[in-house]
Amino acid sequence: MSLDLASVAVSKQMRWALALILTTLLSSSYYAYSRYHGSPAFNTGDPPHAVNDPETSTDAKALLTEAIHLYWLNNGPKAAPLFARAEELFAAEGDVRNELYAKVGRLRSDAETISFVELSRILNEQLQNPIVQNDSRLRLWCLIAKGYTDIEIDYRASKRDWLEAQDIAKSLGESQWVTRASGELGLIAFLEGNPGRAARLLGGALLSTMTYGDTAGQVRFLELLGRGFEEVNRHAEALKFFERAITLAEADPDCGLPFMGYEGKAQALVSLGRTEEARSVLESALAKARSQEKRGHEAELLVRLGRLAAQAGNRQQALAYLEDAGKFATRVQYYRIEADAMYELAQLYRDAGDLAQRRRVPLRA
Repeated sequence: MSLDLASVAVSKQMRWALALILTTLLSSSYYAYSRYHGSPAFNTGDPPHAVNDPETSTDAKALLTEAIHLYWLNNGPKAAPLFARAEELFAAEGDVRNELYAKVGRLRSDAETISFVELSRILNEQLQNPIVQNDSRLRLWCLIAKGYTDIEIDYRASKRDWLEAQDIAKSLGESQWVTRASGELGLIAFLEGNPGRAARLLGGALLSTMTYGDTAGQVRFLELLGRGFEEVNRHAEALKFFERAITLAEADPDCGLPFMGYEGKAQALVSLGRTEEARSVLESALAKARSQEKRGHEAELLVRLGRLAAQAGNRQQALAYLEDAGKFATRVQYYRIEADAMYELAQLYRDAGDLAQRRRVPLRA
């Protein structure tokens, strides 16, 4: 099927222009919305509390509650060991339902340590389990994990996940997950080329997360909207959105690190001619990604560092970054990042006149 590239470009500009208008209105009233620090979705009774030593704790429910709190804040590295210990304890108690709950949380919290393709397959298997099919909360939990996973490999599958998750969340009164589902469906609407629906869903989701005091939700949607500003070459505005997302995340010690914010900030800085600052941001983020085994972000950061090195004329360093990124992405089946790395490598070989090496770069269709 052939594409009219001009119309695609116009459509893309229109999509993000609408988001731009909406987010300008949102940002002007950002501090007008009250914030409260409520318990995360899936309340389990007692409020979450720190578990000092998950390896020796014998309180499975407390471990699960705290793990869910950290998961809600997008902090997989801290949540994973708590989910793992809770899973072990629930298994010993014969509590199959909560064992599955903890297992899904662990799998998603460790998402970037395995292939997204494999993780999606495993989560789909869980959805076929009769226990999951007959338990609305457990099914919602699985769909959320799968929705966040599938957006990396197949946005159509992610749309199905989030539509069902949203319906279940509404029926259960889980309003904050309804909001997050709306934001994810807004992102998918952008990918589908539906600008009006995308702006309405994503903008509405950001307003709701601001009202609810959902820090991690705000961070994600601010990062996505920052990328929108970057797409229409509004680099200074994009930088403000990325910096706001980073500030929100870093102000809460339980919140996960905003890697998309770091990546976006670096890109905005490059576009503004502040390359040394951009390199510093990327190198710092790469160290953090490696320390937390955030493999997808590690590969993405390597690609960005490779591009930056190439722009600076440091060909050997660029090749090293991009080859590492390509090999790494291939091994863990991050196909989009692999394609980006291979494309950049081919460009470098072409510019150097190394056509033989360029032909050996295994570009994906």
